[in-house]
Amino acid sequence: MQRLLFTLLLLFLCHIVFSQVVKYGNDFLSIGAGARALSLGGGCIATSSGAEASFWNPANLQHFGKLEISATHDNYFSGLANYDFVAAAYSVDTVSDLGLSLVRLGVDDIQNTLQLFDAEGNMDFDRISYFSVADYAIFFSYGRKIQHIRGLSVGSSVKLIYRHEGKFANAVGFGVDLAASWRRKSFSAGVVLRDATSTFDVWNVDKSQFDSVFVSTGNTIPENSTEIIPPSLRFSVAYKFKIKDFIISPETGATVFFDGHRNYLVSGEMLSINPFFACEFSYKGIVFLRGGLTDFQKNNNLYLSKSFSFVFSCGAGIAFKHFSFDYTFLNTSKDSYDYKSNVFTLKVNFLN
Repeated sequence: MQRLLFTLLLLFLCHIVFSQVVKYGNDFLSIGAGARALSLGGGCIATSSGAEASFWNPANLQHFGKLEISATHDNYFSGLANYDFVAAAYSVDTVSDLGLSLVRLGVDDIQNTLQLFDAEGNMDFDRISYFSVADYAIFFSYGRKIQHIRGLSVGSSVKLIYRHEGKFANAVGFGVDLAASWRRKSFSAGVVLRDATSTFDVWNVDKSQFDSVFVSTGNTIPENSTEIIPPSLRFSVAYKFKIKDFIISPETGATVFFDGHRNYLVSGEMLSINPFFACEFSYKGIVFLRGGLTDFQKNNNLYLSKSFSFVFSCGAGIAFKHFSFDYTFLNTSKDSYDYKSNVFTLKVNFLN
C-alpha cells in the first residue's frame, strides 16, 4: 500500500513539473455571476449573500433565509456566446450553510468544415457538421459561523472544471477557494483566496480529429497538457449609512494577482492589483439602484498614444416577498470598440 501511494505521489509530482502556469486560465470565471454583483463591478466580497455567495464568498452563505435559488442569463456579441449561472443555498442549522452553483459559458452551433471536401476534392456542404465550445464550473460550498468571535464566518468552495471544444479536445480541473467574512453592525469585510491550492486543468486532445487536415497542411497537432492557475486574492470592505427609509452602501476593494505583470494601474513583476469601487442605494429594502467601476487600465493605441479605460456597470433591482429581480448594464468602452451587455437575475427566497 505504501509503495502504491509513493508511486501515485511521484506520478503527480512529475505531472506538475511538466505543467505550465497559465496567467488567464479558466478566465471565464472572471466574468462573475449574478446581476447584483456585476452591477457593483464584482465589488461584493463583503456584502454578497445567499445563493450567489457560493460563487463570490462562501463565508457569506450565512446571511440569508432557509433556502434560496438564483438564476442568471447573459449573452455576448448579439447572442453568439451565452453565459448562464444557476445557484442554490440551504441553511443546515443556525451555524452552517451549504451552497451549490453551476456556471456555463458556451458558443454553440459552430460549423465544422474539416470534412467539407470529399475524396475527389469536391465541395459538399452536406459534410458540414456542428459543434460547441463550452466551459463549465461547479462550486460545492460550505459556510460556517465562528461562534466564539461575533460576526465572523468562514467558508470554502470546492470547484470542478470541465471544458470542451467539440470532439477535438476537453479538459477537467479541480481547485479550492477559501474565504472569510466579518460583519458588525453597519460594517462588513470579506476576503477570498481563489484557487488556494492552485487549480489544475488537464487537457486531452483527440489527435485523430486532426490527422488528415494537419498532415496535409504541415501544421503541428496540439499536444496534451496540464494548466496551472495560481492563487489570487480578492477582498472588500463596505459600510451602510441609513437615512430614514434609505440605505446607502459604498463598497471598495481589490483583486490581487500573484502571476506577475498584468495591465492594471498597479502592476509589477511579482503581483498586479485591480481595484474596484461600488455603491448601492436602497429604499425600504424593496427598490435598489447600483453602480460600479473596475478594470482600470492604461492602453496604447495604434498611434502610440496612451489612453485610460475602465469598465462601468450599473443596475437596478426590486424585491417583493419571496422574489427578487435584478438587472445590470455593462459597458466596457475600451479604445476603439464599445462592448455592452445586459444581465438578468431572478431569485426565489424561501424564508421558512
